[in-house]
Amino acid sequence: MSSGAANFRTEGFLHEVVNRLRALSFKEIAKWPEYPDKPDINLHVPAELADYTFTLMKDTLPDGDIRIGIQCYRHGFLGTGRMTVDGFVVSSDGRMRSLNDQDVWDLT
Repeated sequence: MSSGAANFRTEGFLHEVVNRLRALSFKEIAKWPEYPDKPDINLHVPAELADYTFTLMKDTLPDGDIRIGIQCYRHGFLGTGRMTVDGFVVSSDGRMRSLNDQDVWDLT
């Protein structure tokens, strides 16, 4: 798979995972351990993305909202690499929002 195709597939996979996780309730997500511990969730990473590392992160924000991020990293040549993240923030009343720029900065 070419680098461009792999990046496109990676972005699509992240979007799929985020949509699956958005279907979970606040109560379910709240039971997960805080990052750096990892919840027992199988992301079902496709074989063609085996060169990438996907990390599911959960952290509870000071206002009680929960931020979920799926970080994707691929090691490159001579210590370079590509990292991206996708996710959302969920409130106890079920409201959800996409990650903002600060969230992305915090998770990468």
